[in-house]
Amino acid sequence: MSGTQVRVLTALALGALGLFVIFALPRYAFVGFTALLALGLGYEWFRLSTTDLRLRWIALVIAAVLGAGLFLFLPGNWVPGVFALVVLGWAGLILGLWIHRRVAAPVRSSLVRTLLGILILPTFWFAVVMIHRQEQGSWLLLFGILIVAVADSLAYFAGRAWGKNKLAPALSPGKSIEGLVGGLVGVGILAAIGAALPLFQAVPSWQLAVWSMLVAIYSVAGDLEESRLKREAGVKDSGRILPGHGGLLDRLDGQLAAMPIWFLALVQMHLFVVA
Repeated sequence: MSGTQVRVLTALALGALGLFVIFALPRYAFVGFTALLALGLGYEWFRLSTTDLRLRWIALVIAAVLGAGLFLFLPGNWVPGVFALVVLGWAGLILGLWIHRRVAAPVRSSLVRTLLGILILPTFWFAVVMIHRQEQGSWLLLFGILIVAVADSLAYFAGRAWGKNKLAPALSPGKSIEGLVGGLVGVGILAAIGAALPLFQAVPSWQLAVWSMLVAIYSVAGDLEESRLKREAGVKDSGRILPGHGGLLDRLDGQLAAMPIWFLALVQMHLFVVA
């Protein structure tokens, strides 16, 4: 079987598993499954961020405790504010990625990379869980995931067809500006389709389009941040658990940045009810 065939089959299997988890699992099982997924992501992140085995496990425990603390103890009316801070934090990372897109930045210390993982991974998981627990949460979560998937897929094909100008050669030489534009066009079409669905009937179509574009842009930042992390660690893939795709981080890097801003988007579009 060719590498492309393996990649496609793995993607189909992951898609089927994702739909089952989102729509079929009871809420408590969804929380548990996604927590295990987040721990897997954390294992890969901290393996890339530090060679100190003890620090890896300490960081994973801290990230798990932080995620559990957010889920169990954070007052509902504080949740939007926390995610606003997370989105601002990612905006700072985006600025740094943009500044160093052509000339590689100095390698960050293992402590800095580890601290980033401790902050990024629990807030990603918390966003996923908070979105899913809404009345239409399964569909809202699926739409957010589709934004990232469409942006990534269309960027790949547009980049292959027309890509000439590198987006961030110091971070990910395969990405092009043309690919980014192609991905955003695809997301615009997805937003137009979404605007016609009952799920978003109360949301102005322009607002859904703007937030969808922002989610797509943040997903690119998540991808580039993971690329930077792998370059600093001197590896090609974050792991080998997914045939044809690499590790969990390689598959979900864009979602790490996208889910917090998608949560914030749902709050701003009045599709999230703060308990």
